[in-house]
Amino acid sequence: MKYHFLSFVLLLASCTGNKVWERPDVLYSNSSLTVNSFERQADRTVLHLSIQGQPGNNFRIQSTTYLAGDNGKEYALTGSEGLILDQWTPFSEEAKSFDLYFEPVKGREQALDLIEPQGWMIYGIHDADKSLRIRPAKEQGAIKDENEFFKKGTGTLSGRFEGSNLPEVVQYFGNNAFQENHHQACKVTPDGYFSLEIPLEHPILSYLWSDKSSKPLYFFLTPDGETDIQIDSAGLVHYPAGSRCGKLASWLSNAAPNFNFQASDPMSSEEKDSLGISGFFARIGQHYDKMLTLADYTSERLGFSNEETHLLKQKIRIMAAARELVSVMEFQPVQVKGQNDFSDPFLYISMAKLDPEDWTAFIISNEISSLSNYYQFLGPMRGIRNDTQKMMAVDSAVFKKPGPSIFLQAAIMNGRGLSEEVKINKQLLEMYKAKGNDQVLPFDYHKVWDDRLSALSSPYLKARYQASLDALLAESEDRFDLPAGEATDIFRRLVDPFRGKWVYVDFWDIGCGPCKQGIESSAALRKKIAGMDNLELVFITGDRSTPPQIYKEFVDKYLAEETSYLIPEAENILLSQLFNFNAIPHNELVDPDGRIVCGKNLPRLGSPEFLGQLELAK
Repeated sequence: MKYHFLSFVLLLASCTGNKVWERPDVLYSNSSLTVNSFERQADRTVLHLSIQGQPGNNFRIQSTTYLAGDNGKEYALTGSEGLILDQWTPFSEEAKSFDLYFEPVKGREQALDLIEPQGWMIYGIHDADKSLRIRPAKEQGAIKDENEFFKKGTGTLSGRFEGSNLPEVVQYFGNNAFQENHHQACKVTPDGYFSLEIPLEHPILSYLWSDKSSKPLYFFLTPDGETDIQIDSAGLVHYPAGSRCGKLASWLSNAAPNFNFQASDPMSSEEKDSLGISGFFARIGQHYDKMLTLADYTSERLGFSNEETHLLKQKIRIMAAARELVSVMEFQPVQVKGQNDFSDPFLYISMAKLDPEDWTAFIISNEISSLSNYYQFLGPMRGIRNDTQKMMAVDSAVFKKPGPSIFLQAAIMNGRGLSEEVKINKQLLEMYKAKGNDQVLPFDYHKVWDDRLSALSSPYLKARYQASLDALLAESEDRFDLPAGEATDIFRRLVDPFRGKWVYVDFWDIGCGPCKQGIESSAALRKKIAGMDNLELVFITGDRSTPPQIYKEFVDKYLAEETSYLIPEAENILLSQLFNFNAIPHNELVDPDGRIVCGKNLPRLGSPEFLGQLELAK
């Protein structure tokens, strides 16, 4: 009998684990919070913490914070000592120490995560005397058959917000590798419901925004599929049990770290320069290796499917490659092996780690959109976009296999440059016709477009590229009336007072560098326009992206003599859907009769040739 009792005692001891972890290790932290010790008490768990910050600034810990253990087990925050929950506490010159109390943590937990949804996050808090075992999580195999991947259809995204502070509007930006916006927005009903019908060509992992929050609401959706999303009164996102990729989408919405390089490890320009390009790229690699380890850790603890794990790791890998491509230009001019050679594969280590044949990279819609831009404009394709053979050669060198990779094909498909090329080609034709010149154009974009079509190995993308090109070439420069609806009513309210004039509309916000630069640098131009009877400038921004006090300070300094509107964010979202844009600065031109001038390439405010390019008499 005593042997059975002894076995029970030993088992109990193994389950309860150490009651105190002194100076525990952590896997990842997004903040300056330091975990000094972890203590299991009879009726609660105590985290002894400290924080250092700039005097004059404040911090707070919200009561929604919790500890997460194995299998996502949550332990609620029950109290604190040394600060008041949900209230702002000022930083001081000395580190601030305080305690957080949680529900009793089970002894079998080997690691814990401190989560304040969309706030403080510390993953993998564990006993420093014991190593944290993290096994590589299994991923679903790559999809290399385009017929399996590309399927057109309309996905239905529905959901409901709970609580009293409901948003008015939600929006989906529609980013994809092709840069053809499917920007959508819809009103939220008084009882919190919304629904969007989204045209798709393949599955997507993307997100919504609402006018009341800057928090992304992730979702996974397939062509002809349905996804239901619930947002509780605390702003947390939930999916019904069994939802495809629902665990991943809810984690990305509620508790995911900021994967961006330098997000939690800021670096001065002096420190970056001292590292040199090799050291800096090594730092990027170390950061994203840590993120991949975090993906393994999270996948096991939360029980992600193999597909969810693959998509999470795809997201991290693509972000690493995109950051690497941008970094090349940050070091320009840089000496690589004694020469300024931005096509050298040495610079694209993270890019080369991507599977050049795995179509599932396209599912990560926002990241692949950025990557396809950077690959052609900032990375190894810079300066050779019109030389398809050189692009193919560089792509093959990066991936060490014959191309084109799906990433080069995404760059070719990316419409950001194509629409500008079509516009330039039309202008050249008009110029030559006006001069009665029948000679061959000095630069033949049609040959470039044909070469790119020949380079695309995907029949699906080849057909899609041709259709996009045909649509752009056929696009007229006519003017059009806006469709009847609430968004048009909003726009008319803002611009109709200037009927009889040309109205140039500038959508901007205070967080947009190019927006502010254009406004700040255009003072002389705007003074000249003020003396013109036939042109009015109108500036529009939303009250979430540009808070009222900051708006007033900026307008008083730079736009005091201009027509400027600060409108509710819900209205701003509806206008962005009306004109189908998801990036700013964005401009529209209204003719004297109130019609919209059809043209995707209006000159930017502040450009020296602004008035000449505007062509008001056109």
